[in-house]
Amino acid sequence: MRDVDAWSMRARSRHLFVAVVVAFSCFSAPGAFGQRRGAASDEQIVQEAQLVTSGARVDLFQHGIAVDQALVTAAESALARMEGLLGWKLDEATLGSRVRIYVSASTTISHVWRGYNHPSDPKAIVFLIPRVADAAVRGTNATYGHELAHLLTWRYASHTLREGLADYLALQLHPGAGVGPSPQGYGSPPSVTLEIEEYLGTTMPPPAAVTANPAFRRAYYFASYRFVRYLIERAGIAVFLKLYDANDPESEFQPLYGASRKELIAAAAK
Repeated sequence: MRDVDAWSMRARSRHLFVAVVVAFSCFSAPGAFGQRRGAASDEQIVQEAQLVTSGARVDLFQHGIAVDQALVTAAESALARMEGLLGWKLDEATLGSRVRIYVSASTTISHVWRGYNHPSDPKAIVFLIPRVADAAVRGTNATYGHELAHLLTWRYASHTLREGLADYLALQLHPGAGVGPSPQGYGSPPSVTLEIEEYLGTTMPPPAAVTANPAFRRAYYFASYRFVRYLIERAGIAVFLKLYDANDPESEFQPLYGASRKELIAAAAK
């Protein structure tokens, strides 16, 4: 009888352990994109949000919080300036002619529609956390520009080139400002590990630590930005965009820059 009781206790312990692991996984999975448990989904936000105002190209919505209408002016100016830097316009044939910005109290990480999976269902939709929206109006945070840049460059093969380019464009608008996971900016940059460098300029999907580990996320985004900035400063944005547009960017470093990917990463870190 004692053996049966002991077996039952071990079984209950295993079931409890599995339940805890499953619950933690559901909470911390990358697909949750940083949202709090019980928070409104992006689909709910789109359905429930109220239109604040519309500009020539941007519609601004609020969800559970009041938003400054001046964000529309900042967003439309950012779009125009980034289009000028890139030398191309918003892909209206795919995304539509209007950009929708949703500022929601339920959003905890600013992102575009579908997050990292945006190319699977491209829409001109940006979700901003309230702090980022407020700082955008004051010009003290460039995250709104980073997210808008993703709409202008929604096709990509390399995730690090995508994130680095979005940071580069956003910081052209607001040099020295906070951006993404670095609200204080890159004045005191984080250390970049060899593990992160292995991802730069490749087609590998982002590692789980990008969404699960804030310190890793900050270093990953900084490394991506530093690499892209170096490539643009070395040969100009037109050459970089050839790399960005390539289906296999790893094969294009030598032809475009006369150096290997690893040599360019090392040069960018100096």
